[in-house]
Amino acid sequence: MPDYSDTQDLLDPFGIAASMGEWCCLLKAAQELKDVDEEMITTMLEANASGSASEADRAVKIGSIVNLMRSLKLDPDVVRRHDPAAMRELEETCLRCTQRGRCVPELWTGNAAETYPEFCPNKAHLDRLRHAKAMAFQRTQIAGAGVCL
Repeated sequence: MPDYSDTQDLLDPFGIAASMGEWCCLLKAAQELKDVDEEMITTMLEANASGSASEADRAVKIGSIVNLMRSLKLDPDVVRRHDPAAMRELEETCLRCTQRGRCVPELWTGNAAETYPEFCPNKAHLDRLRHAKAMAFQRTQIAGAGVCL
């Protein structure tokens, strides 16, 4: 018996019907995605009305100080564990910050570690944390070398 699986469809020699079938499937999938998007938008608007969007906004703003700390080689998790009050103060200052228009682009471009002193209201606190980290590192280096002070 001959195998006709590799031959073209005699009624559709150019594969147009098959392509149209695939196209219809894609259109149906696109419509379903559009419907899901509309549901999500409605849900987000309802959430915004109930106030949960302010929590999302808060999380985004706090993310800025976390990202800045990481760019300064400070570990926000370590700070949160060892000095939760300091971390809360950093976060609250970040939430009240009026320089977000400067901060976010500096974080995106990777320049924040060099430019934050020009605009960040957390500058003094971050500088103290950086100094404390440097001093702790220096103490471990001296202790590791066996030097007595």
